[in-house]
Amino acid sequence: MMTQLGLQGITAATDLIDVLETVEMPIVVVRRDFTIGGFNSAAACALNLLPSHMGRTCRDIPMLAGVPRLEQECNEVMAGGMESRVDLRDGARWFVIRISPHRKGNRQVAGTVLTFTNITAFRASTDQAIYEREFTKAILNTVADPLVVLSADQRIQSGNRAFYTMFALTRDQTQGLPLYEMGNGAFGPLRAQLDEMLAGNHAFQLVEVDHVFAGDQERTLIVNAHPLSLPGHSERRILVTFQDITARKQAEAAKDLRSEEELRRSEAFLAKVQQLSSTGGFYWWPAAGKTIWTEQVYRVFDLDPAAPLTTELRQSRIHPDDLPAHREAIQRAIGEARDFEYEVRLLMPDKSVKYIHSLAQPTRDAEGNLLYVGAVQDVTQHRRTEEALGKLRSELAHVARFSTLGTLTASIAHEVNQPLSGILTNASTCLRMLDADPPNVEGARETARRTIRDAHRASEVITRLRALFMKKSDAVESFDLNEATREVIALSRSELQRNRVLLRLELADDLPPVTGDRVQLQQVILNLLLNASDAMRSVDDRPRQAVITTARDEGDGVRLTVQDTGQGLGRQPIEKIFEPFFTTKDDGMGIGLAVSRSIIESHRGRIWAKPNDGPGATFSFSIPRSANGAHLKGP
Repeated sequence: MMTQLGLQGITAATDLIDVLETVEMPIVVVRRDFTIGGFNSAAACALNLLPSHMGRTCRDIPMLAGVPRLEQECNEVMAGGMESRVDLRDGARWFVIRISPHRKGNRQVAGTVLTFTNITAFRASTDQAIYEREFTKAILNTVADPLVVLSADQRIQSGNRAFYTMFALTRDQTQGLPLYEMGNGAFGPLRAQLDEMLAGNHAFQLVEVDHVFAGDQERTLIVNAHPLSLPGHSERRILVTFQDITARKQAEAAKDLRSEEELRRSEAFLAKVQQLSSTGGFYWWPAAGKTIWTEQVYRVFDLDPAAPLTTELRQSRIHPDDLPAHREAIQRAIGEARDFEYEVRLLMPDKSVKYIHSLAQPTRDAEGNLLYVGAVQDVTQHRRTEEALGKLRSELAHVARFSTLGTLTASIAHEVNQPLSGILTNASTCLRMLDADPPNVEGARETARRTIRDAHRASEVITRLRALFMKKSDAVESFDLNEATREVIALSRSELQRNRVLLRLELADDLPPVTGDRVQLQQVILNLLLNASDAMRSVDDRPRQAVITTARDEGDGVRLTVQDTGQGLGRQPIEKIFEPFFTTKDDGMGIGLAVSRSIIESHRGRIWAKPNDGPGATFSFSIPRSANGAHLKGP
């Protein structure tokens, strides 16, 4: 009770004391001599007051001593009879203290009554609101494009730093100014469309505005607008953004285009090329023999853009050794009207050699004629790096002859050569896409995915081969052997093109799926394909051609065959070539075919070889098709 806390010294009615005790706010009564006359329970808890504080002066009480000018404020209240307010901060707590005159029954002022209101939460929310406002302002000031917020009647409320800088105005000059009256009135035509947008009739349509700035400098701006609203608030505002396209407009105006038709064609062409590559691009009409190059392609080929672009001129740069394969690839693409991709060497006038990578997609022009849209990349540096790595791998292969079987799997790293090359190619492509203007983000993202895919594939090959030697369990799945074969070709394409091998696929359309370790079987296909490529490396008197065939085999089997036009099998017994450490290569380790046989036999299949009727040899393997309960046996 109040009497227990020391109000006995104040003449007051009992019912008043009881009323004070029911108040949850802290209340302290101060006498005219600034001594404590009483306080309620809430004050005792909030201000740490004790019964012993009764009769002591305010300055002796730590909590009250911290109230600025408390005695002066109390004097003024007792003298004038009017309330006063002061703020008090106690650590993390904030209070507003209302100082009221305390009157006796005869209405004489006997002291003051201090009522404490805890406003800590209110101050925190206020500080947070101020922080959020300043933080939002800082974010908007980092936006490079000018933007401004308008009220519903299109008056300027606020803008970011870029807005005030562009228009050479201050916040005070623009506050409350209608946007349509700003500057030379160039924004007047926006008024009706902004009203329509706020009414919800339609979205704002981009507007191009010519605005004269200080110094009679005219700029072209793209103006966009979006309605702004907050849940629970009926007031709506408008966000207006400005994009300065003056430089772009001037560049477009300065560009000398031969005709309006060529301009439209160039715009569509450039948009398509940007999807394919960040380098040079081309248009090619096979039937008409007409080709259009971008400037970058002329620079890659080191040709004069003013010279007529004839077939003879284009092919004059292609290395003589690559010209037959190039022509065959082109003729095959024309006949099948499908995507094509290849690498070719250029022999430059100074006898230097460039490597270029080309890919194209077929489409139809407005008249229905076959049209290829493609891209050309100079990959010379990449190929030189790849050749250096190949030389290093060859040297390491000689060292691997003397490795023990326990460490032999480390030497098989040359089998993941192509996934690593794919990673290098994809990384280079990704950088070029990101360096483009504008950056081809979607293309770079897809290239990054392919890089990750190739990295996983390289890791999986090593893991599966090590598991093969250590007799670990295999990863068994049902898959399409044709699809797995195409993936291997994608890995080995660079090697085949470097050896100028023409690859033809004859994959059966009705091939049933097979069950087994996809990575191990792809390793077998890759080994057979690279062996075929190596066997044709010294062939110069006939086309270097490899044929991969898939077909149904006897019973429930599926067969894959790799045929080459190389040096053939020689005079050694055919079965001997599948024995470990037997090789006919100067830099071979003699484990490729041995491991391949072990993999195929673990899939309950068989592998064999035979000489061709003409040059070269044919290697084949057959494994069972998918069936319920299919499993691998140990090698």
